[in-house]
Amino acid sequence: MNLRGWNKRKYFISLSLFVAIVGLLTIFGDRGLIRVYKLSKERDSIKNYNERIKAENTAMKEEMELLKTDDKYIELIARKELGMIGTNELVYQFEK
Repeated sequence: MNLRGWNKRKYFISLSLFVAIVGLLTIFGDRGLIRVYKLSKERDSIKNYNERIKAENTAMKEEMELLKTDDKYIELIARKELGMIGTNELVYQFEK
């Protein structure tokens, strides 16, 4: 083989090796495509979690406001959760 053909082959092998290394780093590296994909999924999961928490906070704020201002709601909660009864009411208990 002549010297010119050997230089071309050496250049082609070096270039191919360089492209392969860059390709592997692009896909599998610390900032590669696989890592970016996993981080994207994690970000979406965190966004969904944040939306659920915001909805819960809104519901709690509404319930707090009702507990501060609405006597009927307070009565409903007292009856339901504490088993309280109003004045002039009778409770009948039956055996099972």
